[in-house]
Amino acid sequence: MKTLIAFHQLEDGDHWAKAWHKGEGGRHEMFAKVGAKCRTFRDAKNPDSAAVLIDVPDMEAFESLMASDEGKKAMQEDGLKIETMRMLEEFTIE
Repeated sequence: MKTLIAFHQLEDGDHWAKAWHKGEGGRHEMFAKVGAKCRTFRDAKNPDSAAVLIDVPDMEAFESLMASDEGKKAMQEDGLKIETMRMLEEFTIE
């Protein structure tokens, strides 16, 4: 299991937040297709700045979803400013 944090800017934070509703058609459902579980965050002072904490059991499946037409369409529909997206991966030093 990998844990990721995706930071990005949005065209409209309220519009983006509505896409994260639970149930059919929501982004939680989309990510669940590859076993990923997500938690969403927005900057209280700038609601157009957001992050998603993602637990990913299968990175290959997750990366395929993100690169797929479905993934690209979701980012576009949600108003994600793709050029601002940064993905951080949790690591530990033993």
